[in-house]
Amino acid sequence: MLPATPIITLGEPLIELSSIDSTNIYAISQIMEDKAVSGSCYRADFQTHGKGQQGKVWNSEMGENLLCSYVLSLSDLKKEIDSTEFASLSTQFGLSVAVSLAVSDFFSAMAGEETKIKWPNDLYWRDRKAGGILIENKVRGAAWTWSIIGIGININQTQFEVEQGNPVSLLQITGKPFSIKLLAAQLSAALTNRVNEWLLGGFEKMLIEYNNRLFKKGEDVKFIANQIQFTAKVIGVNKEGQLIVHKGIEQYFNFGAINWVI
Repeated sequence: MLPATPIITLGEPLIELSSIDSTNIYAISQIMEDKAVSGSCYRADFQTHGKGQQGKVWNSEMGENLLCSYVLSLSDLKKEIDSTEFASLSTQFGLSVAVSLAVSDFFSAMAGEETKIKWPNDLYWRDRKAGGILIENKVRGAAWTWSIIGIGININQTQFEVEQGNPVSLLQITGKPFSIKLLAAQLSAALTNRVNEWLLGGFEKMLIEYNNRLFKKGEDVKFIANQIQFTAKVIGVNKEGQLIVHKGIEQYFNFGAINWVI
């Protein structure tokens, strides 16, 4: 439940772009030029070089999907809440959990409870990839200054060039097309709700929700780590953001140290 006056509202102002290299790249340029307003959303109809996790490319047809980046000024947020409390909450994984839950909230409202979060922050429906999140953080010295939250969600596209993750769209799931602009407003509302919940100290409860929605939790999955493929059971994700798997013993992996084979 949001407070009467949210600490931050995501999606205001909304800047709509026709074609751009990447909404994350554009958002970063606005920050570097001191033009960015915290809470802003940059939404594009098309990206020529959409960015995914670990340098991967995000492909999308013109005007068919929800492609956007939000910017948050961490220094502005510190002014609004107790600095000691903020210091205990402002881990990068805490924001990732909040964003992943918001995207899951948004998508599951239309696609149903088979919506899952694939660690660390991909959106899945059944065994098919419906969207992805790329959070890039700007650090000055030891201070975390800005976060750029890039989100791509398949909405009305029905044919995909990239087969990785076996992509699926909301149209394919529900059988009906959607207004991208209307969905952008709904996504902003979901993000506003979850980011404020995180800022107000809700991380522990949110991590439980994150794990309840975790893709393949309790199942045996093939992974690759250190160029070795193995099968392990997905146990969950801890507060440091590590994936916990069981392969004879419990093992903990940081993001980038292990890859799913699906």
